[in-house]
Amino acid sequence: MNTANISIERVGYAVIQDLGRPGLAKLGVSANGAGDQRSARLANILVGNDDSHAVVEVIGSDLVFVTDADLLICVTGAAKTVLIDELPHGTYETLVIPAGSRVIIPGPEFGQRTYLGINGELHGKRILGSFAPDSFLEFGERLTSGSQLIVDSSFDMEIPGNELPVFRFSVPHEIYSKKFTLTATLGPDVSRLKGGEQSFVQEFEVLPQSDHVGMRLSGVGLDIGTAGEILSRGVPIGAVEVPPSGELIILLRGRLVTAGYPVVAVLTKCSIDRVSQARPGDSVAISIIDMDRAQLELREMETKIQDLKSRVGKAFKSRGWEKLLSH
Repeated sequence: MNTANISIERVGYAVIQDLGRPGLAKLGVSANGAGDQRSARLANILVGNDDSHAVVEVIGSDLVFVTDADLLICVTGAAKTVLIDELPHGTYETLVIPAGSRVIIPGPEFGQRTYLGINGELHGKRILGSFAPDSFLEFGERLTSGSQLIVDSSFDMEIPGNELPVFRFSVPHEIYSKKFTLTATLGPDVSRLKGGEQSFVQEFEVLPQSDHVGMRLSGVGLDIGTAGEILSRGVPIGAVEVPPSGELIILLRGRLVTAGYPVVAVLTKCSIDRVSQARPGDSVAISIIDMDRAQLELREMETKIQDLKSRVGKAFKSRGWEKLLSH
């Protein structure tokens, strides 16, 4: 096992991140975790890690670092390229980083969340079993210029198979723009909209009052049609609420576990990942689907992820890299 020290030379906003703390809602603890969990999982899978390992989540900015030891990395999410000692490489590829290399991950033009997966285990603090920052628990540490990351990995340039140092698995992934199309199932309070389900036949704009807790969208004609108090109740990640202002609020992974606004729709799991990439000023369209189709969408995504795990495992083993696999 080798220990690599990664020196952060430049970064805007970045944190050590994982898949969060699901299952603790009964304790009042939000799940949090990577906003785009599919991209975070792929970053890990493509370097041989279990998909729940820690990654670096970079939001709306570039990341520049230097490593003092050999690394095996993958970049996913919104970034479009990776520069290794000024030579460009693709994202969603397994890349060898020799010791002493300078790596630049430019900030994205569209989308906002980029994930850096590194073979091995990142050092860091955990609370309730997770690295995920939580503003209510006042936990989590932002990476800044001068920060040092430590990772333990079995990878080095002496491992067999480095005559072909790059894997290309042709992973299907999102191509981001300023327009996002989401799918959702109807919520229990859709009847409170004057226009009912037809209220969603429009595009909404992402407003600046958005963060990891909730994304606020502009609305036209989304006035509440039925008066009456709603008691505070449990709400899932992806719930689409309508406050008295008539705007939409999409509850994201940092949401509180209870709320009292009408829930008019619930995003599918795939769309929760997708909408986390939207920036203020981007447009969002919501397509209502039934539960059967939503479940099919999820099964298809998970099938593709499991297929990729299998392909990565076979590729690593064919090169004699079994010791790098943890999934």
